[in-house]
Amino acid sequence: MAPDDENHAEQWPLPPSWMWSCQECTELYKQMKGAIEASVAARSAAGPGVDYDPMDIVLTKQLRLARHIALTHAPDVPDVDPECARCVSDAATRPDADEFVLEHRARHLFMPPIVAGLM
Repeated sequence: MAPDDENHAEQWPLPPSWMWSCQECTELYKQMKGAIEASVAARSAAGPGVDYDPMDIVLTKQLRLARHIALTHAPDVPDVDPECARCVSDAATRPDADEFVLEHRARHLFMPPIVAGLM
């Protein structure tokens, strides 16, 4: 992978304009982007002994947004990304694009490619 490819793979995409016209998409996106800060603040307020794992919260927010898009905006979910091993694998083994496939592909709308490919 060339350095430019690595940099691109880590870049957050600008979500498509239709997401901003959906109140739930907008709210879920804002929650996802603010999840780490919210987790750190909660951990500071609660003190030791309380589990506020930021990765749990961030992942949950990502999954909620992807699920909303897959269920509510399925026609707007992008096609298979030929650069994404998960997309290519899903296309070969699950050609009907079930809910989980759509959730994965929806992540390409708002996650860096390197992160979208993980789930």
